[in-house]
Amino acid sequence: MVWIPSQVVIDHNNEETVKDVLDRGFIAAFTIYPKTKMGNERMVEVVKKYGSTNIIVDSSADWGVSDPLAVPKTANLMLKRGIAREDVVKTCYQNALDIFGTNGKMKEEHWLNPKGINQAQLFNDNSVLRGQEPRVDSDQIK
Repeated sequence: MVWIPSQVVIDHNNEETVKDVLDRGFIAAFTIYPKTKMGNERMVEVVKKYGSTNIIVDSSADWGVSDPLAVPKTANLMLKRGIAREDVVKTCYQNALDIFGTNGKMKEEHWLNPKGINQAQLFNDNSVLRGQEPRVDSDQIK
């Protein structure tokens, strides 16, 4: 397999790594955390310095102190600090959609026109339901 740098996302960047990642043609992603790694104030400065090409702002909901809403909070701060709306959209939305959508499995229509809910569907024979009756929206009844 040949890796094409423009198809590789390197996450958890910071001010010390971003230039090397971008200079090599990779996509630089930044997971925004409230107390560690990269914060939204620092992210604003990175975008001011490096622009919006090949930069992705993402968030986390993992084992540590994280904030799943870090992307919209960072986008709002970018706008307040004078970053153009076009650059905010690219870094906080479009760049991720472009790279992660290249395999055709992630499409904007999936969340703009969502299908109904069918909690009766299982994943690997498992359900998250604990004895509750599954919700099945009318558009999911076959």
